[in-house]
Amino acid sequence: MKNLSREEFEIYCILFAADADFDITRQELIAIGAHTDPQLFVRMYNGFEADSNTERSKTIEECKASYIKDELDRQNHFGRIKNVFFPDSRFAAAERSIFTMLRQII
Repeated sequence: MKNLSREEFEIYCILFAADADFDITRQELIAIGAHTDPQLFVRMYNGFEADSNTERSKTIEECKASYIKDELDRQNHFGRIKNVFFPDSRFAAAERSIFTMLRQII
């Protein structure tokens, strides 16, 4: 996937983190999809699944260069993700796992 909007990039990052163990669970998909437009989520998930691991990494790196230029951008990126996808700040196990992996990726 190329030329992602900021929202698409955030969803893609979360999917990438959730797939770090090569298995996105139903619980993880529910946690991710619960806080975004269903059509956008399905489109991003289908695009993510269609990409190879190499393409996924390349997409993250290219978008990261567009949206994350310094530590402040990185903090803002995680803040937006946390506010949108994990609004209650109480992380279920799946959410905590995804967020931890995402911090390592970005």
